[in-house]
Formats: sequence, C-alpha cells, structure tokens
Amino acid sequence: MGRRGLRRRRWRLVFAESRAIIRYYSEKYKNQGTDLLGKTIEEKGLVEQWLEVEAHNYHPHIYSLALHILFASELGFEADQKQIEESEQKLAKVLDIYEARLSKSKYLAGDFFSLADLSHLPFTQYLVGAMKEHLIRDRKHVSAWWDDISNRPSWKKVLQL
Repeated sequence: MGRRGLRRRRWRLVFAESRAIIRYYSEKYKNQGTDLLGKTIEEKGLVEQWLEVEAHNYHPHIYSLALHILFASELGFEADQKQIEESEQKLAKVLDIYEARLSKSKYLAGDFFSLADLSHLPFTQYLVGAMKEHLIRDRKHVSAWWDDISNRPSWKKVLQL
C-alpha cells in the first residue's frame, strides 16, 4: 500500500474508532448535561439504529464528498468528479429518508437530541462549507434539524477551537 493509501486508511480508522469513543464518553458522563444515549430501552435502540444508519448509509457518501472536494490536493491526489457526482446522488437519496424521518420527529431518534444527531455534525459541517449546502436546504425538515443541531452552543464552541 502506498503512502497516500495508508494516510486514507488511517483517517478512516480514526473515524471508525471515534464512534466507540463517543459512545464511551456518552455513557461515562450521561448524568452530566444532555443524556445522549436515550432514557428508555426504546430510545436507546433508536439512537443505536440511527448511529448505524449514519455509519453505513450517510457517512460513506459524505466522507467521499469531503475527501474529493476538500482534501484531495492535501492528500496528494486529484479530485474525481465522477465520484463526487455519484456520492452526491447517493447522499441525496439518504437525505430523502432523513427528510421523511424528521417530518415525524424533531431529531433522528425521537424528540430528544442524541448521539445519533451529534455524530452528523463534523462531516455535515464540511458538506455545508463545501458549497453543497443545497443538499441540506432543499429538504425542509433536514434543514430545520441542521439549523437546530449546528446552532447548539457546544457545537459553536467546538467550531471556535
């Protein structure tokens, strides 16, 4: 594996492990601040379900967009326009599912902010900043959800770092 491939693999590995890390800290500090895991077994199940949706259906496409639009030159390869178009089309289909879900509840796992919502912040921030904001704004409920979660004081503080 070349140097460039190794860097991309490490980047994916860090993000895969970050899901375990955020679950760990959410459990460890669940009695401080917002309970991000859900209070009932049903809520916890929905949080886990939407974390899996994010990991397997949302993240691969948004990761590809970020990689090709924002980081390709930094990582030493040329952005693939075909890959960008395919990822955008696939992400749009996923966001249509999110739109349907968010028409029934304020947040992904229900009417409470959870780890499922929080896990979308970093890469969606990249998407919005990469001139692909229309993917969010073209969907009324996804747009309202994004405005809500991206305007949380804790996320604003992270962005200042």
